[in-house]
Order: sequence, then C-alpha cells, then structure tokens
Amino acid sequence: MEAIHVPPPPARAFNKNRPISDLIRAQINHLKHLEEKMTADVRQQIPQHAIVSEDDAAQYIAAMTRLLRSQSPAGAAAAQPVAPAAKKAIPIRSAQGLDIAAAGKKSKPVSKTKAATPRPPRKEKK
Repeated sequence: MEAIHVPPPPARAFNKNRPISDLIRAQINHLKHLEEKMTADVRQQIPQHAIVSEDDAAQYIAAMTRLLRSQSPAGAAAAQPVAPAAKKAIPIRSAQGLDIAAAGKKSKPVSKTKAATPRPPRKEKK
C-alpha cells in the first residue's frame, strides 16, 4: 500500500492566545456545571481564572479532567444527577472504572436485509 503524505500544519496555525470557539465555550460550560456540584475544598484544586483564550481553556480543562479522573467510582456516581423517569439510563463502564450514564431514545434495530441493500444512485438535478 502506498503511503499518503500529510503535510504538517503551518506554524501560524498554533496560537494559544486565540479567543475560544463556541465549541470550547460549550465544553467549559459543561465543566462549570460539574464544578458547581463539587465541595469547596475540591474546588480549590481547580484554577479560578478568566477563560478567554485557548490557553486559559486548556489549563482549566486539564485541571478538571485530572480531578474527575482521580475521583473514586462511588464519588463520581454520587455527583451525577438522576436521569429523568422518561429516559432510561444506560450505564457505561469506562477504562478508568467510572460509570457514565447515557440517556436517550432507543433506536429501532436495522434489519439485516435492509442494511445489506445498497441505495440506488441519486438523480442529478438539472
């Protein structure tokens, strides 16, 4: 098999002072929500600074990730809210032993005959 050459990103692509994107802001908001549920002594381990740049976000996300991964499974499960009765929580065991609850609608299983049938080609618009 022939190797595919992928050029490295240009040096100007790295900018730790770049303002955070909406995706990073959403991740920060999720982590802040978890932080609110922690005790005051645990929150002292997390850097409390303004999160404006990608570097600020990286420091906060790294600290929160380190803290969440260091918690015992019992402590992590106690910090999670209870899933609504309308949705069924599906426990997932991660590699670190933490239980993560995923809730959502169950999708219908795709039949084998339907999955194996190829789609007809699309008609071109004129």
